[in-house]
Amino acid sequence: MLGIVFKMISVYRFIFTVSILFISYSAFTPSDSNSSIENLDKILHFIVFLYLAFLLDLSSKYPLNENKKLLLILIFYAGLIEVIQSFLPYRSAEILDFLFDMLGILVYFIFAPRIKLRIKK
Repeated sequence: MLGIVFKMISVYRFIFTVSILFISYSAFTPSDSNSSIENLDKILHFIVFLYLAFLLDLSSKYPLNENKKLLLILIFYAGLIEVIQSFLPYRSAEILDFLFDMLGILVYFIFAPRIKLRIKK
């Protein structure tokens, strides 16, 4: 049983790594910002970091809320994206993007324990 858990953690770590690579590529290449949906950028920031928090939690042996180092790495990654984008002529850094990243992480922390409790019952 424990072997299956460790295999799944490895799978989630792989998915997390591929996701980080894809998100980084998307964040650092020119974007087509002609969306008909208002604030789509902010919605995507929220969803991406909610998703990353979920994957990072599954990738760890311990819950993410007990693993402050992993949480700090995720927050650092969100800030790093904005810093790098500030140096790219075809991208722009926005503090609001960073705030929506943090909101995605926060929402995960609010709902994840409730979902886990329900699953265990």
